[in-house]
Amino acid sequence: MNISSEAGSISKCYRTDLIDYGMAKAALNMATMNLYNTFRNDRAVNIFCVHPGWIRTDGKADNPATLSSYEAAEILRELFEKKRNDFDSHRFITNLDEDYPF
Repeated sequence: MNISSEAGSISKCYRTDLIDYGMAKAALNMATMNLYNTFRNDRAVNIFCVHPGWIRTDGKADNPATLSSYEAAEILRELFEKKRNDFDSHRFITNLDEDYPF
């Protein structure tokens, strides 16, 4: 599971700043699809990328982001377990297990 971001979605791009961050996440999304294509028929390897949600990565209580890093980690842990054997759904998802456009 690769940790991506909504910033890596080309079709939903709205940003005018943080160009390097968005480009890096778009590249990660492309790498995810290349790896998925490589291992598509190997049921021992499962490849996804996930937008983890808005996370207070600076740890400050007054940060308006909706999730603490601990909350996000638990959500992702549960999602990873759920998706472990899902080889057929969309490859870019949100932390709520919703398809997200590349």
